[in-house]
Amino acid sequence: MRRGPAVALGLLASLLVTGCSPKPEPTPAGEQTPVPQQVELSYTVPGGMSEVPMPAATPEGGVQYDIKLYRGKDSCELRVVRLVLPRGDGQEDQDATYNMLGAIMKASGISQFSTNGVMVPGDPGPIPTLTASGQTSKAALRAVGRLSNESLQGYQLVYGCEKAKLAEGTWTTLVESLKVTGFTGPLTEH
Repeated sequence: MRRGPAVALGLLASLLVTGCSPKPEPTPAGEQTPVPQQVELSYTVPGGMSEVPMPAATPEGGVQYDIKLYRGKDSCELRVVRLVLPRGDGQEDQDATYNMLGAIMKASGISQFSTNGVMVPGDPGPIPTLTASGQTSKAALRAVGRLSNESLQGYQLVYGCEKAKLAEGTWTTLVESLKVTGFTGPLTEH
């Protein structure tokens, strides 16, 4: 089975982002640390894409994640990841999000990429979110996501195609369809 540019990048990016997190602070006796919950995502899968069965995800480095993978006959792929970090690393959310999306791009061989902010509808919301886009000589990749060191919640949608087959209109429609429920991180723009 052929794997396109978007497969397995979110997991790698998640591991890169969490790999340098400091040790968690001990919880005083008798106090319970609230467990962060994964956000709920709603989005419209691009036409012609089908969900590909994925094996159950085992937490890596304490990161809990849920991954959905969709493939199209045009060799494009969409990967949707919801994650919860075991601890923050002290970065502001804007920097953590940029590093997460940058890791995805760099893992795909894209060293130069552009970013832009977008407000995603949500409950509560809207949620300041980052988009990234880049390409190699053969593949094009688009990503949208947010990572919060405050709430330890994260999400990312990554859309990749052979360079000539990526339709910007399809990506725009996907981003416009995104809604996030249950995000508890900061809602202020940076």
